[in-house]
Amino acid sequence: MSTQLEQVKKAAIQSRRVPLGADQRLMVLQKLQGRLDIDPLFEVFTRELEKQIDITRLIWEHEEISHIVRRGGASEYRQTFSLKFANTSLGMLQYSTPYKLDDDEIALIHTYHKLLAGPLSNAIEYNRVRNLALLDSLTGLNNRTSFEQDLRQSIAMTERNDHGLILMIFDMDNFKQVNDTYGHLDGDKVLRRFSLLLKEAIRASDRCYRLGGDEFAVILTPATRESAQLVNDRLKALIAKDPLLTAHYISSSVGCSAYRQGDSNVSMFERADRGMYRNKHKRR
Repeated sequence: MSTQLEQVKKAAIQSRRVPLGADQRLMVLQKLQGRLDIDPLFEVFTRELEKQIDITRLIWEHEEISHIVRRGGASEYRQTFSLKFANTSLGMLQYSTPYKLDDDEIALIHTYHKLLAGPLSNAIEYNRVRNLALLDSLTGLNNRTSFEQDLRQSIAMTERNDHGLILMIFDMDNFKQVNDTYGHLDGDKVLRRFSLLLKEAIRASDRCYRLGGDEFAVILTPATRESAQLVNDRLKALIAKDPLLTAHYISSSVGCSAYRQGDSNVSMFERADRGMYRNKHKRR
């Protein structure tokens, strides 16, 4: 029964499938060009291809990351194609279909891939540059611009889903003395080491940022006050075992703010920042 159904479906697809002439290729290319966000680009690509071939699931694998382009049930019929543009790899596309692809369908997919390659290459490069603009060049952490965007998004998600959101602000103790005594090259080494330990202290789902100078931030979600305490305890333990930071007597002061109804970026940051300075003054 299932085989008959597959045959009916395939016949329906084949009945509407037509070879892509020059005009049709140009029309598809025009729809793809100029889209620099990857998700909308693949949405257009999939919509156009599905006019010719039935797709139950489509996955794009690029730089060891899998992106689900089209969600759907698993199928025994899967085929993977490599994407290239000017000898540059653009990853792999894995198709799941309700039936085995024939030679004509495979040739048609290759035609669509050729149309996709240029726009996809542009979108990958655009996203690479955009992501660089959100990174701190010294430490590799996300920067203040990224922090402000992510905190706004986290607040919006917390308001919808009511899961906990904690903001932590860290300021390194004794860092100024490192710069004044040993110079900025040693200071940069200390900043990079502290950044590595901060990343190690948080969960994979959490995000950390360098806001500027020796001030850092962490967004924890979902989270509770206990989550923040665990991060601070882990960071203290890592600093205490680190030869470079202990040699320069580096520690950190922290302030936290938990999301409250009606909070904004500014109100959450100000509470955490005030808490951090209170703790710093207590340590002196």
